[in-house]
Amino acid sequence: MKYRAISVIFFTGALIFTPISAYVSVPLLLSAFIFLLISRYKITLNLLDKMQLALMGAVFLATIFAVYKGHSLLCSVVFIGYILSYFLARSLLNDEKSVIKILSWLSYTTLMISIIGIVQYFTKFNLVIKDVPVIVLKGERISSICYNPLILASYLAFLLPVFVAFFIKGYKRVLLGATICLGLIAFFFTMSRGPTIGLIVSLTVLIYLLVRKKLIAVALPVALIAACFLFTPLRSRFIRTLDPVTDIARKVTVVPGIRMWKDHSILTGVGVHNFYLLYEKYCFPGYAGEPHYIHCMYLNFLVETGIIGLSVLIAIFIIIIRWSWQIYKGNSDFKGWIAVALFSSFLGFLVHNIVDNTPYVVGLGLLFWAGMGVISGIHQERSA
Repeated sequence: MKYRAISVIFFTGALIFTPISAYVSVPLLLSAFIFLLISRYKITLNLLDKMQLALMGAVFLATIFAVYKGHSLLCSVVFIGYILSYFLARSLLNDEKSVIKILSWLSYTTLMISIIGIVQYFTKFNLVIKDVPVIVLKGERISSICYNPLILASYLAFLLPVFVAFFIKGYKRVLLGATICLGLIAFFFTMSRGPTIGLIVSLTVLIYLLVRKKLIAVALPVALIAACFLFTPLRSRFIRTLDPVTDIARKVTVVPGIRMWKDHSILTGVGVHNFYLLYEKYCFPGYAGEPHYIHCMYLNFLVETGIIGLSVLIAIFIIIIRWSWQIYKGNSDFKGWIAVALFSSFLGFLVHNIVDNTPYVVGLGLLFWAGMGVISGIHQERSA
């Protein structure tokens, strides 16, 4: 039990640092997994566990046939971190006490990040230490202590629905209420479009499922959309989406990605993160800016891991959505509540990543896979 408690502490630390620095999260994650193994915890594989291992297999298969095999192998290691996060959450966060404890720490972290971001917006404060950006303001877009505004916005978009769900339930309402209010303000100051769409989807689904007056669920997206258009900087960014001159980041990566996928293996793709290395060869004239990935998670996985990798990933998403819904419908207690909270966040994440690829941001990937692990652990106990 002592080693298991130490594992929980390290894992909590790993999750706290996910939006700030994966260089801190990953060592903590490895430490947590080592102590979990020392505690002699036995893991019996369920369907989602096997699919996670299949994803790892698909990623390494893509590496075998990759254009740049060494680079693909190095980047594939990230998925080991995701699976470790998944199995740790599955093993450690399957009861009310542990989930509430993690939720509280994540709430404190989110509150701190949001306050720093709001202060940054009004003071225009930047902090760079030895060429390493610590607090960076890009135009009017805040990043707080995250690497960039998209990471901050994606982190908030995934966690805010969970905080709202537990606020409605009555858990730590003062803490969660403050976190939600300040988190939403900081979220709007990031002026991120994809996460905004995802958050609107998440909160609409969540309110519809949890609140008796369904009219609120209808009015909520209208209010959020109105807020987006009343906030001039965010409105301007949404309008620029339709302007091919000022917003081309997503458009100029799609066709080159499909071309390189067709030129190599359609089954196993070009290799993990090989799009980045091959882009200049396939890009349109004048657009050799070397983007790190295609701004669409589904297309990016197709190009880099082929039909096999994308099929496994989609299967994982289908299972996690189905299991979340089953737990929610079959439980009226805490398990049902965490299931509906994560169900809503997962839906927002999947919609958001039609226009982004946040699993390629290591910290965000660790957080998302941990959420899947929570559902998997609850489903395992429920089945047993």
